[in-house]
Amino acid sequence: MKIAVITDQISRDLDTACEQVASWGGRQVSLRVVGEGPIGSNLSSSFLDSLCATLEGWDLQVVSIAPQAFKVGIDEPAMRYHRRILLPASLHLAVLLKSQVVHIGAPLKPAGAIGPAPEMALEVLAEACELAGNLGLTLALENQAGTWADTGTATAAITKAVGHHALKIAWDPATSLACGEEPFPTGYKAVERYLYAVRVRDQRQKGAGFEPVLPGDGQARLAEVIQVLAAHEFTGPLLLDPGLSPRLEGARAAYETLEKQLQAAKRAVRNLKA
Repeated sequence: MKIAVITDQISRDLDTACEQVASWGGRQVSLRVVGEGPIGSNLSSSFLDSLCATLEGWDLQVVSIAPQAFKVGIDEPAMRYHRRILLPASLHLAVLLKSQVVHIGAPLKPAGAIGPAPEMALEVLAEACELAGNLGLTLALENQAGTWADTGTATAAITKAVGHHALKIAWDPATSLACGEEPFPTGYKAVERYLYAVRVRDQRQKGAGFEPVLPGDGQARLAEVIQVLAAHEFTGPLLLDPGLSPRLEGARAAYETLEKQLQAAKRAVRNLKA
């Protein structure tokens, strides 16, 4: 279990972000927004040459890319673009970058909709899994407010219903919290068997909403999640996505905080085994 920094939490300029990660001793990154838009939306030769040169120059491994695919309404015209262009292009970009995992979302949920995800949403994800599986890649379904996969429970239900070996979960405890689910143990127990990664950000109640705070200082139960991951010898990445301001200073503080928590959790496991 290692920390991978989502680079746009430092800067959309990849060279700037990679320089910072390397200076912190980090070796792994996840790409979401690079330059002017989501990764996968720009595949010009000049962009790809610059992207590969930057990553090679800083000797960083790309653990996943997140093109924001499918986070639109099922009936929106944009869904055709996501299915026919954005996802296939992103899968081939992942191959180029030697990244095993591409993050996706579930389609947006209409206001007031309840119940399980509709069959059409499952068909979209199943189709995506076939494309990924044919390339030997994994898709990581993100839970996000406003989509059919908002809580950990809903995300796990969709993953189970799709039933494809290429589909895993990139779980965000803070989103579970914001969507009314107890992150731990409820959210974690739901996603545990499908878990590829945990998106690390924390927040606490402020008025009618939430404000971002350092990992462990909020209500997302991150300390318990990290402890149980260490105990279970989880091998996936912790995707650092703190959302703090100022961006650079906040990301660095969050990285240092998470690193200490991770090392403490690992020590506690070793002590129990001793």
